[in-house]
Amino acid sequence: MFLRDDRDATLFGRISPDEIALFADADGTLLDLALRPDEARADRQLVDALDRLYDRLGGALAIVSGRRIEDIDRIFDPLRLPASGVHGAEMRIARDGPVVDAGAREISQDLLGVVRAMAANYRGAIVEGKRTAVAVHWRACPQAEAEIYDRLLRILQARGETELAILRGHCVYEIKSADIGKGRAVRRFMDAAPFAGRRPIFVGDDTTDLDGFAAAQALGGQGFAVSTPMAGADATFASPEDVRAFVKRLADKGAQADE
Repeated sequence: MFLRDDRDATLFGRISPDEIALFADADGTLLDLALRPDEARADRQLVDALDRLYDRLGGALAIVSGRRIEDIDRIFDPLRLPASGVHGAEMRIARDGPVVDAGAREISQDLLGVVRAMAANYRGAIVEGKRTAVAVHWRACPQAEAEIYDRLLRILQARGETELAILRGHCVYEIKSADIGKGRAVRRFMDAAPFAGRRPIFVGDDTTDLDGFAAAQALGGQGFAVSTPMAGADATFASPEDVRAFVKRLADKGAQADE
């Protein structure tokens, strides 16, 4: 089911902002997908809406992304929010709190170099090192998708890297620790104030978000996909624009309740 207006989303009409904790991915969810990862940036309207929503939710709003937290802060500057980065490898529970390492294994410089050398064979491929993950973006060379995956898999197998996994996102493959994920990040947030005791709502746009959906649902909440329906999601926002409209609407709903 696509969420197209308030009639399609009981969440809009029946849940008060002070009852929920909202978790949202960045790229493809709050933001339209950019051609290059370094080109993504939230506009002033979205930053203002998120800032107001943070207040309306009593601080129970977090960005849960494959990005590093330092990149999340750059994208949403000057706004800082609670955040999880690199698929749960980094955590910042409070907006002005420290970034805490969640214990994910670091990607060695040797492995990063091997991946860079492999990706150099594909014009337009971009390799992004994230300390605890390495991403290969193939948006500019989609014809190489299957070949890039196969070569990454062979690299890990040849090196005996059984603790690492390949995660597929929108036009990207990421090598990361197999036991770190967004679902684990959601659970850590939900154990802490002000998230604890609320109903978790997770919004994400690709397979990297599936364990986020599952964690929210296991804790009595819901998971919402974006753009493309996904198994495991309760429903689907038609586009990131609709997610941004939801953010504004929920912030406004809180404002109306205060009047």
